Amino acid sequence: YHSQSVESYFAHCPGLKIVMPRGPRQAKGLLLAAIRDADPVLFFEPKVLYRHNFETAEGDVPVGDYELPLGQAEIVREGKDVTLVGWGSQVMRLEAVAKRAADEGISCEVI
Repeated sequence: YHSQSVESYFAHCPGLKIVMPRGPRQAKGLLLAAIRDADPVLFFEPKVLYRHNFETAEGDVPVGDYELPLGQAEIVREGKDVTLVGWGSQVMRLEAVAKRAADEGISCEVI
């Protein structure tokens, strides 16, 4: 729901970093990086991810300590015709769109 998507409001506040993972692996790595960052970081978790069954390697969370870099986009899928940009749970939808476009010969990069 748009009324519950407050991340854009906070993204316009100087000095704040906004983090929104797209799955369990990113949640752990980004949360550890957010806790250890010297600047204030707001960590948002899309509720839909709690109910999603991650059957791929994306759902496997390493046991050890690791961080994902803050402020750096992750290229989820390489492509050359068009770039699709999203965050949080919307990345799953973008991946599905990219797969559908690939069936029609369109190469999509997903960030």
